Amino acid sequence: MSQLLKNVIPKTGQQVTRLGFGSYRASTPIHAQALTAALEGGVNIIDTGNNFENGRSEILIGNTLDNLIKKGKISRESITLVTKSGYLSPKDISAFSPDQDYVQLTEKSFHSISPKVLESQIQTSLDRLKTNKLDIFMINSPERMMFSKNRRYTLAQLYKDLTESFSYLDGLVKSGTIGGYGICSNTLALPAAADHISLTDILKACPNPANFVATQVPFNLYERDAIVTCESNEKKTVAEIAKENDIYLMTNRPLNAIANGQIRVLVNHELGANGKGPAEHEIMSKMETSFEKVAKLESDVMSELPVDEEALTAKFVWGQVLSENLARLSQNHFATRHYLTQQVLPTLQNDLEDLRNFAIELQSDQELAAYEHWIENYRESVIALTKDIVDYAYIDTLRKNNELDRILTALCPSMKDVPEDAYSPLSIKSLRFLLSHTEIGTVFTGMRDPVYVKDALFASQQELIDEEDINDVWRCPIFN
Repeated sequence: MSQLLKNVIPKTGQQVTRLGFGSYRASTPIHAQALTAALEGGVNIIDTGNNFENGRSEILIGNTLDNLIKKGKISRESITLVTKSGYLSPKDISAFSPDQDYVQLTEKSFHSISPKVLESQIQTSLDRLKTNKLDIFMINSPERMMFSKNRRYTLAQLYKDLTESFSYLDGLVKSGTIGGYGICSNTLALPAAADHISLTDILKACPNPANFVATQVPFNLYERDAIVTCESNEKKTVAEIAKENDIYLMTNRPLNAIANGQIRVLVNHELGANGKGPAEHEIMSKMETSFEKVAKLESDVMSELPVDEEALTAKFVWGQVLSENLARLSQNHFATRHYLTQQVLPTLQNDLEDLRNFAIELQSDQELAAYEHWIENYRESVIALTKDIVDYAYIDTLRKNNELDRILTALCPSMKDVPEDAYSPLSIKSLRFLLSHTEIGTVFTGMRDPVYVKDALFASQQELIDEEDINDVWRCPIFN
């Protein structure tokens, strides 16, 4: 078996794998198994964040590394840990000043780049990760500061505050608490974005560029701006600026692309095969049964509610509404899941509370019990239906991705061979394609299951795709 591709971080001298373990949603035992499999497979760089899974991601990583170190399977020095700070929740802000330490973005979302907040979050990260040093510390999404709702915050102020933050971090580099620092940003490569920040200007704001060791940006088949530029665009890419300044370039979201304003997950595993979920006909049958059950419950409540309670009756037609919009809902499973869980189900909960209040006002224990029984059945049935609809929408996602897989193989014939037991051939090909861009130091990908790890390790062990095939892919209209 070939060794994993590796690179050297220019300013620290650390040799790291070009495939990195991304832990954005890692928090459960299966995720710990996946991390263990990745480390045992040779991956030696891990990306996490103080806010990932409300801290559970860092805890999982700390516990997993501690366990493997005690067993003698790895050493702490052989692993490069990358973590980030900046995101704050309502429970995080009590010790800080809204005028100086953070900005408010929404009712429940806050952001900060102030040394006071960084100090607190860095210490928390050290404790969770069970280490006395963070190899690379990153200020996460500083561009979010410009969307402040509680005070005026400009781009000029952002660069000024970054200078102060970098000066604080320089002290941590000197003390050995961090090996170096950098910026993780979603808009670094998007000059037209309202919240764009410039790597060149960030470096100008840095008092000691020698300690600015890395940057991290999105890169995938549909978001190439950080690495690949259009011929008509004469501006330097983030990759070019990074190379000129010996900054190690890391990328994220290789399999979670934003295409045409929608999130597209680049997987195409089979349904119903090798324990990979129910088959397509099983999903269809289950959803049909769920629709029938919801329709029956809605019919029952309509016959029980008084005629003059038309406004209340009109609340319980979710079966009809979802059925009439099924074609639209099936087009993007990610958007559908968000709509159903963030809009439909909360509305349903409020509607059921209104019905319960109506039943209480009847002042009949028997009728109240009957209504509460119906409410519980209806809640469970609609929740089950929404899950079935998401599964149904996923079928369409897989069909589209199978076609994308065929296109990639046609453009890059050298990528056609994948293991027979591969979980997602498209994911393997996408990762291999991205790793073939030598401008990238490390590609962080979410590997929350051992089967994902197996696919990713295979991709990282293959020969690089030649430049001609790479250019053929980028010229393909579907990626523009």
